[in-house]
Amino acid sequence: MKIPTVKFPTIPSLDLTKIDAQAVLSRLPRIPADRAVEIAKDAAYTTVGFGVLAFQKTQVRRQEVMAEVQAKLPGVVEEAVTQATSAITNLRRLVTNRKPTTEQHS
Repeated sequence: MKIPTVKFPTIPSLDLTKIDAQAVLSRLPRIPADRAVEIAKDAAYTTVGFGVLAFQKTQVRRQEVMAEVQAKLPGVVEEAVTQATSAITNLRRLVTNRKPTTEQHS
């Protein structure tokens, strides 16, 4: 089996050494400390909220999968029993119908 080749895109390099961080920061709007704290809290609450929603969605999906498995389980068990019974019946038939062989002992 041949391993496929993967071609990755070429990413251009960025030279950040010529950026004047002080000049960039001086152009940003000044945010009061209490407002920055409020924004950070809102971001944290939003992140936690999304985490809770994702967890709840996972739990709902788990319940759905469990219901599917429980609904299909009796049919799967019945099919397994049917196949096992058929295999045992075929094996019994082979053993019953086998012809004795004459073995020569030396």
